[in-house]
Amino acid sequence: MERGCEVVITTSRNPSKKTLELVNDLANSLPGARKIIRGKRSFTVLLEEAVACGARYIAFIWDRRGMPSALLFYDVANKRWKPYMLKISGIKTRRELPVFVARRPPAKSAVIVDMAGGELAEILAEVFHYPIIYSLDAVRGLFDTAILITRREGYLVELLGGDLGPRASTIKIRKVVYRHV
Repeated sequence: MERGCEVVITTSRNPSKKTLELVNDLANSLPGARKIIRGKRSFTVLLEEAVACGARYIAFIWDRRGMPSALLFYDVANKRWKPYMLKISGIKTRRELPVFVARRPPAKSAVIVDMAGGELAEILAEVFHYPIIYSLDAVRGLFDTAILITRREGYLVELLGGDLGPRASTIKIRKVVYRHV
């Protein structure tokens, strides 16, 4: 299977510029992720495109009032939604970070650094198949992207480069909601 298409990242219809920037950052920073611009495509058409490129999951970023509000995952092989939803309470795009962050080349390797000790790291590892490590210093220079998860009124997810400097947008996850699907 082609490494470039294991997870398809898309949005709800009529996404805001901020949501599109988040999708671009995620597709560039997460190996195995590919973006598909939703437009007027139906869910069935998105599913067909995901199957055609060999994706295991579709990650939907829902938009509400011009801001990303939730992240949901659809299991393509089992044809069902995953039983959790990540509620997004805010993001900081590369332009909003206090330092200038240039777009880096697409990532070829990634790791999850779990400093929060919660379920979020395991959810991301299940979907993206990245290893989980519990020390930030242990990954310096070894991966193109380090997904740092810390606790801050929920979770703070930072996408860091190999030098452990900012690589892309920062996402605040208010909570993980488990739902009956």
